Amino acid sequence: MKRDQGFRRADRVASEIREIMAIVVARYFREPRIASLTITKVRLSDDLRNATVYFSVFPGEDPEIVGEALERHAPTLRKELASRIRIKYIPRLTFVRDEGEDEIGRIESLLSGESGDEES
Repeated sequence: MKRDQGFRRADRVASEIREIMAIVVARYFREPRIASLTITKVRLSDDLRNATVYFSVFPGEDPEIVGEALERHAPTLRKELASRIRIKYIPRLTFVRDEGEDEIGRIESLLSGESGDEES
């Protein structure tokens, strides 16, 4: 009988991939567009072959340009993953802007009163 360990294997591997990607992006990529991003989460398919990497960018940065730069560097990122993680297949990487981070920032600014003097 199989016991529930609390986390799926895909969730554990996704967490490890997120940590590795954050380190690799911070240390090895000198391109300013990529240096201005944060890897927020990774969703991995159950077969561990496809990973969706969610990222957020600093205010003022164009997320489209950052996403394109990440797509260009996807082969390098997969190579780095292969050297740092021990799984049978290195997942194909897809990059998506994390819209939730923008919403959190907007809510925090509203709560702190930084929204300005808006009259209803």
